[in-house]
Amino acid sequence: MKKLTPVFFLAFIILNGCGSNAPSTTSPTTVAQDKAFIRDITNSTNDCINNARDGQLAQSIIDFIDLSNGVSANDQWATDMSNALDNTMGTIQTNPNSNRFEFSSYCGVYTWNPGPNNFIKSFNSSGIFIKFPSTPTSASNDVTIQLTNYTDALHSINAENVYLPLTAVGKITKGTTEIATLNFSANYSTVGFPTPIDVSYTIFLAPHSYDFTIHQVNSKEFNFASHIFSGAGCGISINANVAFNYSDYDNFVLKDYLKTIQATYQNGSFIIKSNFNALTYYLLNNNSTINLNSTLTNEVYNGSDKIADLKFMDVNFERRLFIYYKDGTSEDTFVYYDPFINNLKSMLRYLFGNDVDNWF
Repeated sequence: MKKLTPVFFLAFIILNGCGSNAPSTTSPTTVAQDKAFIRDITNSTNDCINNARDGQLAQSIIDFIDLSNGVSANDQWATDMSNALDNTMGTIQTNPNSNRFEFSSYCGVYTWNPGPNNFIKSFNSSGIFIKFPSTPTSASNDVTIQLTNYTDALHSINAENVYLPLTAVGKITKGTTEIATLNFSANYSTVGFPTPIDVSYTIFLAPHSYDFTIHQVNSKEFNFASHIFSGAGCGISINANVAFNYSDYDNFVLKDYLKTIQATYQNGSFIIKSNFNALTYYLLNNNSTINLNSTLTNEVYNGSDKIADLKFMDVNFERRLFIYYKDGTSEDTFVYYDPFINNLKSMLRYLFGNDVDNWF
């Protein structure tokens, strides 16, 4: 099996959306118990991915294109429908002098007409409504995509006019069931580069819900928070503070601007606390593993009890991520994410065929 870059393990831990049934510790644990605790977290991730795969949104997409073993039996039908929608919506004039999404110009109801294979537009000033069948054999246009609110504001980025979204509200229904929703709101600074002051969005992708916020603490510091939750028992939270050296973002260069990142990831009682001193790391002007480990810390907790550290190690000219337990022993994090990847591939193979073996 192809080995993954060690950064994948950190991304996997941060992005998986599954809650563990393991309770928070109330007394010191053994390393064997800590290993079992981490395995429980990684194993439960597959259940949450299964829930997403078998959820109404994913299954609706799979049914729409009739995906199996990497082949879409409805590919031509879906392509023809997409082209027909482009032809109908493309006749509407938009502002040629900007990249602005002219919401009001697109408002209307677009209804699929299976006879001539085109969309018929009717007037509706309250939003954009696209109605089409969920499969080629559906007796009606049982899917509706709608965008009922959209506003934006003009800003200047590098001397170019850019319209940034302020609000957006939309949803997708299949029959009478909502399978996806969006609620977005934002405001940006109006002096200089339009940095986000407050950005918030909530997305429901059946069966999981996601929310994300950005808050400007001051001109050089921002807070990011994200939550993924579901009635199926999946849930994570991420909270991070990112500080920069300068506030003149028109001239942004990552290695010059980034100062520190402090982040906490929590999944039940499984917690990772991270601290990256980017200012020192970039001043060292050497991306060696030693320098990375000296400026980046990742501590693993079970509740309030620290159980391990994550550190990088060079193995056969490859940078690997190792977990160092409290008794001084260590091992490659591959022992945790390899079984997860194998299970994930098995889970997706019936949809995408053996191509999944080349994905990770």
